[in-house]
Amino acid sequence: MKAPRVSVVMSVYNDERYVKAAVESILHQTFRDFEFIIVNDGSTDGTREILSSFHDGRIQVFDQENRGLTASLNRGLALARGEYIARMDGDDVSMPERFAREVTFLDENPSIGLVGTFAYRMDNRGRRVNLYTYKTDPAEIRENLWVDCPFCHSAVMYRKACIDTVGGYRQRIGPAEDLDLWFRITEHFDGANIPEPLHSFRIDPLGVTVEKRFDQLRAGRLVRLLAEKRRETGHDPLDDWTEEELNETLEELYPKTLENIRAVNLANAIYLAEVFYVTGDLRESARWLYRYLKGKPADTRGWKLFFKLAAGTALPPSVLTKIKRLRHP
Repeated sequence: MKAPRVSVVMSVYNDERYVKAAVESILHQTFRDFEFIIVNDGSTDGTREILSSFHDGRIQVFDQENRGLTASLNRGLALARGEYIARMDGDDVSMPERFAREVTFLDENPSIGLVGTFAYRMDNRGRRVNLYTYKTDPAEIRENLWVDCPFCHSAVMYRKACIDTVGGYRQRIGPAEDLDLWFRITEHFDGANIPEPLHSFRIDPLGVTVEKRFDQLRAGRLVRLLAEKRRETGHDPLDDWTEEELNETLEELYPKTLENIRAVNLANAIYLAEVFYVTGDLRESARWLYRYLKGKPADTRGWKLFFKLAAGTALPPSVLTKIKRLRHP
């Protein structure tokens, strides 16, 4: 059987609320020469039944016991036959032209191994919150990796040759497996972003990104430490460390203290308060703002949002009074 140009790799776990829209956005791509590899990572809700409702020969669903995102993505990569690999998540949505633009870009730029796009952030109801833009120049992307993640993971397409050269996602990295892969790919290939919003990614208050934010931040520090080691010596010690040594390193990089965990939780709270404010869900915004101001009652950022909320008529006065008491107990 002739291999497709693109292999789409998607891992799903209990995504019944969103997976139908995610799959449909891939099937509606204007570029159609792809296989769609979906790894169902032990879902216990209706995700599998929704996937079974699609009748498209390009879809291949592989069921397994829950093994986590990294293992699921690596299984998908091992099954991929395409020249290019496109990532997708089970709660996101791609614009119809995404694959066509990415394939053309890679075809026309042989030095580029990894390409992403600008992306909209949306809330759990699918409402756009704001546009995320990223560096587009390969040199700027390499520099930006040291302070931020310059790609939207579920919007990228990369050459299968990148994986053949550097390997796949590394399980021991934890919830920064994408940042680690971008570092390793851009040590051998150029990376770029198409300056167009061709994708939308979802922020769900109950999602993995929010729940695992502390571990994600700590893993990001680990990724950059390992990248420094490779730059200095050509090798990083991740595979050489015992579990005890890995845990000790993580603790040194970002100690798991109550103070640090509290700081991350508060940052999440104001972030979500602002997301819900932009999408017009003022009651939910107030709920997260209350959590934030309860921990940081003198914070200017929080009170600026409070006065914006106070100008809205949708919130009961009792809600605003509850928040206001944090400033004048």
